[in-house]
Amino acid sequence: MIDVKTILFDFDGVVIDSEPVHAKAKKLVLEKFNISYPPTIFDDYKGRTDKVFFDYVSNNLDTLKHSSDLLQNSKKLIFEEIIKELKLIDGFLLFFGKMKDKGIQTAMVSSTSLYSLRLIDELYHISDLFNLVITEADTALHKPYPDPYLKALEKLKANTQSSIVIEDSPNGIISAKKAGCFVYGLTSSFQRHILMEAGADEIIENYEELMKKLKF
Repeated sequence: MIDVKTILFDFDGVVIDSEPVHAKAKKLVLEKFNISYPPTIFDDYKGRTDKVFFDYVSNNLDTLKHSSDLLQNSKKLIFEEIIKELKLIDGFLLFFGKMKDKGIQTAMVSSTSLYSLRLIDELYHISDLFNLVITEADTALHKPYPDPYLKALEKLKANTQSSIVIEDSPNGIISAKKAGCFVYGLTSSFQRHILMEAGADEIIENYEELMKKLKF
């Protein structure tokens, strides 16, 4: 049993149920520009930045070769329009409160943009909850590279032996495992077997299950 002193949270799909809203915005962009796409594309790019997604779309799917920047800006505008569809992940606030009562330090480690985070903060003030927030602006390389988690561990002066990560996507799990962390895979976005294949140490269905595992 790990003596947990630090918990590192992914954002989309772990703190807030934003993946469906991001996917909806991306889908509307692709439809707006008449870009055909494989049905798995949104799952394939969960946990990765909008830039990576739209760079791929621009270079590989868009026959008219609209710029990645144009597509990203279009997505931002659509995301603003539908942002109120966002909801917190069930059980997160209860879990977070019990965790803070135990004096555990926290970080949110995400590939989200500062722009998206600021919009969401206007609704939920998420950033105020954590000791540290890492976004795509903080590292040159993003998930599935380990850099975001390594950066968080360094800034918190935390070690992997007393830290755990909560992730919901294969890219995030790969990133955290490469950083040397113990990872709980939360099945909010992907099925259990996919998270296991990505390298999650344990799978949880919800925060209630995690509280039992950690004896909160």
